[in-house]
Amino acid sequence: MAYFDIFCYCLSKKKFFLFPVIVAVLCFVLAWVMPPIYTTEIRLQIDTSGSETGSLGAVSSMFKSSSIGGFSGSGLSSILGMQGAIKPSDLYLEILSGREVALNTIHKFRLDTLYKKKADELSLKRFAKDVMIAEDASGIISCSFEAKDKVMARDIVRHMVQMSNERYLTLQKERLQYSIEYLKAQEKELVDSVRAISDELVRFYRENNLVDLETQTELTVKALAGYETQINNYKLSEQVQGRDNADASDMRKKRQLLERKFRELRGKYDEKYVPTDKSLYINSDWASEKLLYQQQRSADLKRYYSLLEYVSTEKMNTESQSLKNQPVIQIVQDAYLPDWKTRPKRAIWALAGFAASFVMTLFFVIYQGIRTGGIANSGETLRKLEQIKASMRK
Repeated sequence: MAYFDIFCYCLSKKKFFLFPVIVAVLCFVLAWVMPPIYTTEIRLQIDTSGSETGSLGAVSSMFKSSSIGGFSGSGLSSILGMQGAIKPSDLYLEILSGREVALNTIHKFRLDTLYKKKADELSLKRFAKDVMIAEDASGIISCSFEAKDKVMARDIVRHMVQMSNERYLTLQKERLQYSIEYLKAQEKELVDSVRAISDELVRFYRENNLVDLETQTELTVKALAGYETQINNYKLSEQVQGRDNADASDMRKKRQLLERKFRELRGKYDEKYVPTDKSLYINSDWASEKLLYQQQRSADLKRYYSLLEYVSTEKMNTESQSLKNQPVIQIVQDAYLPDWKTRPKRAIWALAGFAASFVMTLFFVIYQGIRTGGIANSGETLRKLEQIKASMRK
């Protein structure tokens, strides 16, 4: 069966191919009389000016690594990090495309009666086919809606944006208020910790009769160095003058006195040892242990002061943000009344109808040619078609 034979046979049956033309005309007329569907769109962007503080990252990382005196900054770090955890545009998109906004819109505009759906879930599925929400690479959010009523389509997208704006603003205010309360609690905790460590250091100085531990330690070390020099000089003088010399005996007494003083300032000390309040000198071994304790608590106090400064700064910044009354969104393009329908497209309907009916007609004509023998060498093809029909009947 040659293709040329098929072509010639189809030309002989050209009256059958008037059917696709008739179908195309009918589809064109049907698209003409069908009610038009209009689409409107609103375009906006989220205003993020002032929504994040410049030092937030540094504060968050500082609190993540802070753990002193039983105070851990992980919880505070998490609350501070909430501001940067979710992009404002992502949060707004979640609200705009959420169930609450969609269901409120359906009930407000009685779309459930238009969709003829009794259950909310069915109405939501139908509503999702008419609305389209997206964000482009530049951060512009678009919300479009298709409807037969162009005014209703415009009002629907405006209502969705307005409701999302109110919900977004409420969430932002709640987050800021929660952050302020949390920061206030942490600030109070840090102030109490600073006061506790300060009182502890004051009590430490009073109980141990200290004036300035570091300075007193330095004075003691200098005194020990002087004692050691004098003791060595006395020993040398004793050796030169001899043991029986009267001056050597006097030097020996002075040396022994110095050695006793040296042992008081350098060496073992009693567990109940407390420096006397009549002298600035203290036992050097005792001072070493106390100095280590003081340095640790002083370092903790400095870190607490640093944390307190950061928390106070963040609290003031958050409070200032909560007092701002800036627009949540910026309308780039407001919803409009469309002056041209989106669908149905008359030309597309006509072409689709013509193509589908033409293919069907072509197959019908070829089948008739094979069955009647109008197409040359069609006997074998007809036999195969009969086998196929017989197999389908089984």
